[in-house]
Amino acid sequence: MPTEKKILKTVFLIQLISSFLVVVGHYTASALNYTDHFWILALNQLSRYGTVLLTIATGFITAYSFDRKQPRFAPYIMGKIKFIFVPFVLAGILYHYLLFGGLPKDLPAFLNILLGKTGGHLYYIFMLFQYYLFAYLFRNLITKRNIVYWLLPLMGMQYLYIHVLHHEWLGLTTRHFLPTWIFTFYLGHTLYWYREKLFACLQQPLLLAGGTSLVLLSAVLFVLSDTMYVAVHLRFVLATALSFLLMLFLGQRIVDRLPIAFRKGFTYFIYLFHSAFITMFNRFAEKFGGDLEWIYDNVWLTLTGLAVTYLSTCVFALTIVRLMKRNRTSQSVTSVQA
Repeated sequence: MPTEKKILKTVFLIQLISSFLVVVGHYTASALNYTDHFWILALNQLSRYGTVLLTIATGFITAYSFDRKQPRFAPYIMGKIKFIFVPFVLAGILYHYLLFGGLPKDLPAFLNILLGKTGGHLYYIFMLFQYYLFAYLFRNLITKRNIVYWLLPLMGMQYLYIHVLHHEWLGLTTRHFLPTWIFTFYLGHTLYWYREKLFACLQQPLLLAGGTSLVLLSAVLFVLSDTMYVAVHLRFVLATALSFLLMLFLGQRIVDRLPIAFRKGFTYFIYLFHSAFITMFNRFAEKFGGDLEWIYDNVWLTLTGLAVTYLSTCVFALTIVRLMKRNRTSQSVTSVQA
């Protein structure tokens, strides 16, 4: 069996891949406003794995944290406020500035920031707070021992909320609320709790080959389908969960050969700020050459734009991570001296 350290490093690798897919999704969504090339549409369809993979990975890491660290409520919540909520608000202010050319000045503007409405992707962070609170409060109720009895009700809850119960409270979509994602998160918990048994099954070549074939076939079908598969489609969620499991199983065999190191918050900041870099890139390109069709009609210019956008976001995210790490280090030194 792989070591715990290797598994967590593999999960980080999956998070890196997922964050890249999220960037690809929003970048190609912009491109599709100007062109209908099949390869861009295919990339956009495949990119939809990104957010679901991130959700499953979040559930996996949360289950690990509760199992190994057993955090107390106050430090747990304060950590989420400091490392997730505060950057979320700052990102909301940034997106408000990019959208309206100025800082928020009235109550509706600040309410939109808190509700994750200033950026098209910030709904996910608004929903993430709900999950972290729910997961902590129910950590002793939904456990490894009884998760197999919970999965079906959670699946039913997710389906029922999306298709029957949801109303656009405060102008928010289904994606803003935890019930839309709750089954997906707890698939991540389940994969963590039963990883050893699942890995033992995948040691059998026939099961590994069958699972891999199913993942590849489903990806092809999702790309060719007229339906835009997203996290609200349960069949897509289940296919992504199988993909996550196979990536975890196969990834731990190669992850030590890759020059990557875990960076706390790195993929979160990529998710949080990538849309700003896409917006700035598009505006710069418009000033330089007018209509963006001149970029998105050219394969190499499109890929270059994607690379520039993603790498710029990564540099910015890494800078924030290092600044926050330096701040934590200085606070630790100060507390020791005191």
